[in-house]
Amino acid sequence: MSSKNKKKKSFILELRKEGRINEDFLNVVSELKLEELIAVKLEVSSRMTNGKLYNFPLWYSMPRICRDALMLFARTCSSTKTDMAYILGMPYEHFLELYKKYGYKDKDIKDIN
Repeated sequence: MSSKNKKKKSFILELRKEGRINEDFLNVVSELKLEELIAVKLEVSSRMTNGKLYNFPLWYSMPRICRDALMLFARTCSSTKTDMAYILGMPYEHFLELYKKYGYKDKDIKDIN
């Protein structure tokens, strides 16, 4: 199966269907830099702890959080594992190791290899 034949998915469409985002929200997000968006999310999260996020390993967790987001993005906009590897800019063999590490199953996404 060619990746051109399969309809691409969209994480934004999934969130819209769930009613979690709308066009106004997307317009606001598009005006923010990624760093600003992360800072806003952290500030909102800190409200539950009265502005203090002590004892959370934020500095050390951020690379993992960003990689999770990248994997989610690649997964929702790709039809094949090969496409995902290309989007993430890594060798296919290394991608397969990460794909297994993140716990995805082969049925999640097909491949043409």
